[in-house]
Amino acid sequence: MTEQRSRFLGYAFAADSEDAARDAIAAIAKRHHDARHTCSAWRLGSPPPPREYRNDDGEPSGTAGEPLLASIRKLDLTNTVVVVVRWFGGVKLGPGGLARAYGRTATMALEAAPVALLPLGRTYELRFPYHLRQAVERLVTLRGGLTRTANYGVDVAWDVWLPHSGCPGFAEAVVEATAGLVVARETTAD
Repeated sequence: MTEQRSRFLGYAFAADSEDAARDAIAAIAKRHHDARHTCSAWRLGSPPPPREYRNDDGEPSGTAGEPLLASIRKLDLTNTVVVVVRWFGGVKLGPGGLARAYGRTATMALEAAPVALLPLGRTYELRFPYHLRQAVERLVTLRGGLTRTANYGVDVAWDVWLPHSGCPGFAEAVVEATAGLVVARETTAD
């Protein structure tokens, strides 16, 4: 996008951590090292509240990073990074003009990027003897879960994912259904 001879170029990325967000921003800054400003914003995690960050990179306070973050919020996105690079064209845009240009560029980048819906849940590790497979499988299925990985050796080893709605009481239900022979160990939470 061009505004009063200044060029604006927007990028939108998915990121699942602050390190990934910072790496994406650094890669764009390195790629466009000749630009005057590389402004950025990100929003990570699940409410309440998601973690947010904004950076004006030398532009007047609140004229770049905040409009970028507002564009992410407006689309109700998370695990998202927006970077807008500006090459100064010699004409000052003023605070309002800067905010509009950065916000418009961020919105265009976000609208052009693919969006993925990610269900929230948790992953559990389960290890059990073969004769308990049917009981464990029934518990996972009743709670809306999916088996992500399955290894069959001396015992069965599964990594299962459950939506948040299926998590309360899952570990206790596994212990009860298997007479204490199987313990569900939580490995991750989304």
